[in-house]
Amino acid sequence: MRKNNEISLQNALEDESYFLNEIATMTQTGGYGCNLITGAIILNFGSRDLLEIPHDYNITVENVSRFFANKKVLKKLIGDSLKGKSTILDMEMCKFDGERLWVRFNCHPFLQDDEVVGLRGVFTSVDRYIKNTQQVENAALVIKAQNERLVHFAHILSHNLRSHASNLQLTLQTFDDVKEPSEVEVFNSYLNDISFSLNQTLHHLNEVVTINTELKIKENIDIEAIFNNVLSEFENDIKAVNATVTYDFAELLSIEYVPSFLECVFRNLISNAIKYRDVERPLKIVVKTKSKNKRKLLIIRDNGIGIDLKRHASKLFHMYRTFHTNDDARGVGLFLVKSKVEALGGDISVKSELGKGSTFSIRFE
Repeated sequence: MRKNNEISLQNALEDESYFLNEIATMTQTGGYGCNLITGAIILNFGSRDLLEIPHDYNITVENVSRFFANKKVLKKLIGDSLKGKSTILDMEMCKFDGERLWVRFNCHPFLQDDEVVGLRGVFTSVDRYIKNTQQVENAALVIKAQNERLVHFAHILSHNLRSHASNLQLTLQTFDDVKEPSEVEVFNSYLNDISFSLNQTLHHLNEVVTINTELKIKENIDIEAIFNNVLSEFENDIKAVNATVTYDFAELLSIEYVPSFLECVFRNLISNAIKYRDVERPLKIVVKTKSKNKRKLLIIRDNGIGIDLKRHASKLFHMYRTFHTNDDARGVGLFLVKSKVEALGGDISVKSELGKGSTFSIRFE
């Protein structure tokens, strides 16, 4: 009896299936197989648990693609396997309820008489590790953006404010020698110009400084309401240049965002569209939102004079960089838009061609 117990214990300790099951559970791993002759698809309990698929749900060739976030990746995976290639890659899969998770997925062809008759493999959840990596990368981008704002902050302090202070000092020193009323009037004009420029610089400085403090006031906002409020500021300008503005926010009606940041985006991009319009044709501005695969986009397009991106792409969003000859160009608006969008975890890109116009795409967080 004792000997039988010892044998039973030894068998239990050497039971490979136990170890495999424990490994699968601890690592959140599941297995699958596909019979290419009959079309039958098999998922083990681990796979169903990982994807939260009911155990009585029948997986078929017709519905299996719903569990893959990227259908192109699935198609390539199958194509490579049919050529006899084994594949290991990280990709997104979808749970039964549609929630996505990252897995490390392998696929091996099963051959009979040198012909691929089946596919099989395992996939392991790496969701926590991938998302932790993404969080670290996002944090690095935030730090980079903050450092860039500090550089611009320093630029304003060291260059612009010092320049205004020097101009003011020189003007006041010269003013001591002014006697004629006509000369006094000229110097008053100089002082007004310096005062205006100084106020503008202080305003820009304040815009840069307050970006981080305003991050705390995110709220659910109606995009169309914000847009219409900003658009009303340009009512006279739009009429004056006979511009047409159309918009469609059907795909994304509202968003968690800082209201003043979205106002900044609309205000600067509409202002630029008007400022840099092509006088040879009526200005058209098209604004719309798009929402696809969790990507939330705001797109603003115009048919203005466009930007030479081959020359200016690398410095397009830098502070105090201008790319047109307009007297009122300041090179601040796009910098502020980029800074505020990135501060909330988004990004901005532009497509433009001289003589055809520009399209700005803002990806929200």
